Amino acid sequence: METHEYLRKKMRRMPGGVLAWNRTLFSSSGQWDAGDLIDAAVDIAWDSFYPDRMHERPSIEIRRSGGFIVFRRSNVPVEDLLWRAA
Repeated sequence: METHEYLRKKMRRMPGGVLAWNRTLFSSSGQWDAGDLIDAAVDIAWDSFYPDRMHERPSIEIRRSGGFIVFRRSNVPVEDLLWRAA
């Protein structure tokens, strides 16, 4: 089983179009590196939120919520994030 397949099986859809995974999945998996699991979760979130495969992917927010890592679409335009970062 690959990381994407593993995470798709463990993924939870929550109200408001939010995707969530139990935080322990990323720290207790002996089969995969936590960084590889996070990369796969981001890929799954982008594919779920933006299925038309845009060339430029809008940003997503990743947060902790209780025992979950939660992914959702960002409401802040990318241009605003770049301006704030500068």
